[in-house]
Amino acid sequence: MTQLTDAINQQINNHEHNHMIKDLNTGTWLTGAAVREQRDALATNLRNAGVGAGDIVLISLPNGPDNIIALYATLALHAVAYTVNPAMPVPELATLLHRHHYGALILGPNHAEQSGELAQLADVNLSIQVSDATATTPVFTVSSQAVATNDQLTAFQQHTASPIGVLMYTSGTTGDPKAVVLTHDQLLAAAKDIAESQALTPLDRTLVVLPLFHINAQVISVLATTISGGKLIVAQKFSAHRFWSWVQDERITWLSGAPAIIAILLKTRPAVRPQVAQLRFIRSASAPLLPNVQRDFEDYFHVPIVQGYGMTEAASQITVNPVDQPKVGSVGRPTGTDLVILDEDDTPLAAGATGEIALHGEHVITSYLDPKYQSDFRHGWFHTGDVGYLDDDGYLFIVGRKKELINHGGDKISPAEIENVLTQHPAINQVAVVGLPDEIYGESVTAAVVLNPGFTGDTTLTGQLTQFASARLSRFKVPGQFVYVDSLAAGPTGKIQHTRVKNSLLATTAG
Repeated sequence: MTQLTDAINQQINNHEHNHMIKDLNTGTWLTGAAVREQRDALATNLRNAGVGAGDIVLISLPNGPDNIIALYATLALHAVAYTVNPAMPVPELATLLHRHHYGALILGPNHAEQSGELAQLADVNLSIQVSDATATTPVFTVSSQAVATNDQLTAFQQHTASPIGVLMYTSGTTGDPKAVVLTHDQLLAAAKDIAESQALTPLDRTLVVLPLFHINAQVISVLATTISGGKLIVAQKFSAHRFWSWVQDERITWLSGAPAIIAILLKTRPAVRPQVAQLRFIRSASAPLLPNVQRDFEDYFHVPIVQGYGMTEAASQITVNPVDQPKVGSVGRPTGTDLVILDEDDTPLAAGATGEIALHGEHVITSYLDPKYQSDFRHGWFHTGDVGYLDDDGYLFIVGRKKELINHGGDKISPAEIENVLTQHPAINQVAVVGLPDEIYGESVTAAVVLNPGFTGDTTLTGQLTQFASARLSRFKVPGQFVYVDSLAAGPTGKIQHTRVKNSLLATTAG
């Protein structure tokens, strides 16, 4: 047992005869007793099949109670939960299986039919399927003994007193994905920090709409709510059509979202404003939220948006805006985290100066699983690769990614600054600004644009966009080229992946 599993057990016991998790897909509630029964049954099946401490359990289940119970069971065994996108094609999942040795695969509907093939690819003799994904009490079935060895993971565990609980890969927007392992202590520290900073209580009811294979939903929504005694209402996926009825009918008090969700809700706003007085706030993270979108949303729906900043390497939350003292455009103040802004020589900078964001804290990793990335950890700080500044009140403003900054003739340009301006133009639905090779300036500022219906990407519109940007930005920041595209590469949470956009534009140019 660890303090994390003790905290989970305590809240399961507190909900013995009370609702704890609801599946919006089936409309059924699980009490604490039902959660414990299903968790213990799964843990027993895993243990009897040979899965133990340190073994990796790959989970490819859709959003729902099954996913959360699989996480609880894996943590209870001190095994390592590796939760992946349940909708990924089988060939993509097969590629992931070569990364590690596995103790078990827990497969949902999209992958269950190929369980034998996938188990063979993973070099394991154990696969677990949810036999009926719509059943109130899912039945987990197991096969023969599991054999799993992970030399790298074993070596990592030897240097930490707390069991490893979660394995995740960063999104890899600026390079190869990096394996992040989070211990029980780090997960608990993060969950406690979130619960405290958001004043979560047993009276809270959160709506889970973000994918559970990402750190945001897994820690901010699930673990923070679990340890604070609140209720989890889980949607299989976000639905703009059903969102406000969910919030009203389920008496949702808060939820963690993303800028893409907020923008969609604003675009599909109902003619009559929903009455959701119990909804204290909506968190926004995973990507920058445009100030004009936040203002328009809050003005129409009368619901505060609390913007925050987090990453897998910090087990989610790093900063968050206080509900009573938010600053639009800022991702808030550090909570439970030491944060400093550093120059290129790793020297701390004063308030207002822009540099790289570096972190230290109980929930922040001190190394990646692969030691070749150890250069990201220097002088006791984790260097995030994000660029920003702190104002005089300690609020953090993010400028962009260090590797995404555009070097135009020696001027370092933030894509986010230009994107925030361009998205205010009525023609633009989405935009990603990148630097493309330029013989004279090194990189030219290029905007890849997805247009709103009714607009045509022609020379007339390009002239209008250039004029619009010129009136609001310094000359060297105005895009020299606008490229009109049908869509922009994005991750599962909706975050635009600038490196993929840039590579796509380069490939188009080369072709």
